[in-house]
Amino acid sequence: MSDKSSMEQHMDAAMYGTPKVKPDEQRRYLGTFRERVSLAMTIAEVVDHQNLSAFITEITAHPDYQVILNGHIDQSDLGPYLKVASQHNVQFTIRQDTIYGINDSDYGLIVASDTAINQSPIDLTKKYPDDTTTQANDADDTSKKTSWLGRLLDH
Repeated sequence: MSDKSSMEQHMDAAMYGTPKVKPDEQRRYLGTFRERVSLAMTIAEVVDHQNLSAFITEITAHPDYQVILNGHIDQSDLGPYLKVASQHNVQFTIRQDTIYGINDSDYGLIVASDTAINQSPIDLTKKYPDDTTTQANDADDTSKKTSWLGRLLDH
């Protein structure tokens, strides 16, 4: 059979909207394609402001990339990222469409190029393992510290 005529395609686009290429991928990566992503942070990672240093490293290395933020995150949690992006003159967009995830494991911040860059890894914990590991170890160390009185009584 033949492909749809241009008139049928035009009518379909008018009734249903322009068809999207890889809609699931665009939904996951906040409206962009995986091949354009340089850094991806989950909502849980965005809310943890200790990950801000990795974000700064990424946008400093790629000032021409854009930042895409999930608008379902509280403004108080997005504020530091918006401030840093503005200070570094990095373009940013906040996407609040209902198709974007709201779970901690969904992406909350994407740093992306306008063209395909095919970087791997892109996940924060894999791309900057030292930053996240150091922070976890620091948290463990603080929980193990005891006061001098506590140490004195333990012995």
